[in-house]
Amino acid sequence: MRSRIVKVLTELEKQSVLERSGLAEVSHEDSMLAITSDTGKFFSILLSAMNTKKILEVGTSVGYSTLWFAYSFYQNKENHSMSKINITTIDNNPLKIKKATTNFKNAGVSGLIEIIEGNALKVLNQLSNHVKENPDDQSQYFDFIFLDADKENLQEYFDLAISIVKKGGVIVTDNVLYPEEYRPSMSKYIEHIRKKDFVQSVTVPIGHGEEVSLKIR
Repeated sequence: MRSRIVKVLTELEKQSVLERSGLAEVSHEDSMLAITSDTGKFFSILLSAMNTKKILEVGTSVGYSTLWFAYSFYQNKENHSMSKINITTIDNNPLKIKKATTNFKNAGVSGLIEIIEGNALKVLNQLSNHVKENPDDQSQYFDFIFLDADKENLQEYFDLAISIVKKGGVIVTDNVLYPEEYRPSMSKYIEHIRKKDFVQSVTVPIGHGEEVSLKIR
């Protein structure tokens, strides 16, 4: 199974490199907008070390980062809960969802992943409300949440995400360093996070820059 995931990841990496180098002309709508391969490896190491069992992703795109999350489950031999859905990913672009669905099928991990098509704020609000209704139900909380969607709503995404990630869970946000045009808004976002006394956060200069935030209480 791991070999199937690696095969699809390798194919997507090649496409991503072509897009970034300008050798492949694609519209913004069709571009992968993926994390870098070293970021994927970082996530795989982090998730395996955390023995992560439940992941939420905001911004599926074509499923490249999602596949790295799935890979971490297979890499971590202590995690045997492979028969149920462990990854929930949200996107509002039907074309990207169609491509992601194909990639998950080719990698053999469709059974691990639930794709929710819709507005991320609405979905996160629904998830948050479920937790508020049953705050003692630990099964509703996520171990790890990845934010990689539009930057305009990032602060709201984070505030909703922090309500549904478990104590000791991690929220990671992409693009805090690159592209450079995002930096002003990302600086405000980081300031917003670091004002919270129940969060410990650090910028990791890998790939496009990842803000890694730990919920400490």
